[in-house]
Amino acid sequence: MVKALTDYEKYIRTEELLRLQKNEEQLVCEDELTFQVIHQIAELHFTLIVQYLGQARTAMLAGDPDRAAARLGRVNLHLKHLPEVFQMVKVINPIDYHTIRLALGRGSGQDSPGFNRILQTGPTLWEPFERLLTDAGLSPLELHKQPDAQPALFRLMQELLQFDESFQSFRYQHLQLVKRMIGLETNSLKGIPAQALQKGVRHAFYPALWKAISELTDWTGSSNNSQPLGD
Repeated sequence: MVKALTDYEKYIRTEELLRLQKNEEQLVCEDELTFQVIHQIAELHFTLIVQYLGQARTAMLAGDPDRAAARLGRVNLHLKHLPEVFQMVKVINPIDYHTIRLALGRGSGQDSPGFNRILQTGPTLWEPFERLLTDAGLSPLELHKQPDAQPALFRLMQELLQFDESFQSFRYQHLQLVKRMIGLETNSLKGIPAQALQKGVRHAFYPALWKAISELTDWTGSSNNSQPLGD
């Protein structure tokens, strides 16, 4: 007799979900399941991040910086936990990792659809944010100078900076994972030098916001003519 699915199983679609991994007979080594599940979890995180980025952009276009900031806060929460998800890859012995890698064909994390959608979507938030600044008669530097004058807009700017920083940190952690598991003095399965990942770590979505922080430092004069503390 076939067991009827519970409403939970129907809604979450657990039967389909749990068929997306290789079964025990198909595994090239026992840790291939670990590798596959972790990367599938990451793609689900990416899916939510892309949705929230889209919602943040829509909120900005509607002139709602509070909602946009809240949605970016969700993005930043996911980016906080994603490096820990990938930490679980390190339980795989390097020799077993290479056994799995040889079964990937020319597969590469650089082909992750979710990761690449974040790369495409992230920059699209700049134009609507810049429009909000223009409507308020402010530049990023001026907003830094008077954060209490436009608290919602200032919070949104801080969340954009946090998103940029968190995504760079995630890319750095991934670089460290690659360094740990396959090394950087070698090539990806697509023939791309592993060291090419280092360029991505330095990529910023919103360079104008980072420049404004330096401009604020210069404006305050805190880097000029500093004096030692007296006794």
